[in-house]
Amino acid sequence: MENDWAVPGSVSNPVKFRNQDYEALRDSCLESKSLFSDPEFLADDKSIGMPADTDPSKAIKWQRPKEISPNAKFIEGTTGTTDICQGQLGNCWLLAALSSLTLHPTLFAQVVPPNQSLNEPYAGIFHFRFWQYGEWVEVVVDDRLPVRGGRSLGPMPA
Repeated sequence: MENDWAVPGSVSNPVKFRNQDYEALRDSCLESKSLFSDPEFLADDKSIGMPADTDPSKAIKWQRPKEISPNAKFIEGTTGTTDICQGQLGNCWLLAALSSLTLHPTLFAQVVPPNQSLNEPYAGIFHFRFWQYGEWVEVVVDDRLPVRGGRSLGPMPA
């Protein structure tokens, strides 16, 4: 689309969910040398629909990917349908959609913008674009993951 950048809700000018501006937030974190913590999705058991466990050894901790595995990668090279394995969270609908998008790299890049990494410059912040009600919406998240017993409850690398 010509002048797509000017159209609010287009893929190149998505609506910002809760007015969170990815670039401004990322730049602020990099400048202050702090990692982003998403105020819209708290690192809390309730956020993932899991009740707190009374057994401290089964408590959920929220960790950054490199705290779980020093070799963690966000996306490495190309993506394929078998790159993601379901964890213990009820998000198979999202994983199935992302897996399908790997068959269409251009569409995948619209949903998962390129040039996001767990390497420098790293600020613990990522962004995604979703098609919602006839327009593209950009959602900003931090990279904290729910972990129990040293294992991520969310998606795992294949």
